[in-house]
Amino acid sequence: MKNDSKETQTQHTLSVYFCGQEDCGPNHSFGPAMRPHYLLHVIFHGKGIYQCSGHTYHLKAGDAFLIRPMDSIYYRADTSDPWSYAWAGFDGSACKEILKQTVFSDTPIFTPETPSRQNSLLTHMQSLLDTFSENNGNDLASTGNLLLILSAMQKKPSESRTDISNLYFQKASEYIRNNYAYPIQISDVAHYVGIDRSYLYRIFMEHENTSPKQYLLKHRLQMAAQLLCSSSCTITEAALSCGFRDAPSFCNYFRQGTGYTPKEFRKAYSGTIYT
Repeated sequence: MKNDSKETQTQHTLSVYFCGQEDCGPNHSFGPAMRPHYLLHVIFHGKGIYQCSGHTYHLKAGDAFLIRPMDSIYYRADTSDPWSYAWAGFDGSACKEILKQTVFSDTPIFTPETPSRQNSLLTHMQSLLDTFSENNGNDLASTGNLLLILSAMQKKPSESRTDISNLYFQKASEYIRNNYAYPIQISDVAHYVGIDRSYLYRIFMEHENTSPKQYLLKHRLQMAAQLLCSSSCTITEAALSCGFRDAPSFCNYFRQGTGYTPKEFRKAYSGTIYT
């Protein structure tokens, strides 16, 4: 059995605490017991069972199972074809939110649907083992590989039209919030979400009763207004920082959107919180 571990003094947003791998003998078992952190096992070869919350899961090569903090669990290798697996212990304030996006929001096990998805999982797990033992303190490498593993376990979006529409809108609006300062086009938003512009338009009309273009402009103006209220930046700095190509066009859009010129707005609202 190989086990690598690292100690951390503070709990980060997401940290890999240790990794290991083992070729188990027939009927090799652990538990019933609990762990103080998240522990992910990925099976490379063989078979075994995993018991959690009153359920027994029969797992094989390519599958994975998650142990949550302080859950009582038990697992055992098969008699005739015992498993070989690797594991990673991790925790952090972002874990719950990250795991919500994976199959682990509904079940403690993952079974890949295709050989390519299985190969991706095994490759990323091997990379995590390698980087964790060789990264010389580069925690980002280990965290990155863990995120790649979890990305291979992302759950499917709901088949409900309403849920899919909500998902697309959230993804599009998040892209706008994160990229409004750059010269993005609505075609960039549609490409990121993975839908065409006409469908994106319908989604924004459904959720916000406005077009994606107007939504982007409104967000840029809100961010510019916050800058004018809370900083000593120039009008040009506010314009270029919020995705406008120049100060004159920014002033024109700003007056149309707020009824003030940027200078008048700053004088009226300086020091306040604008939303």
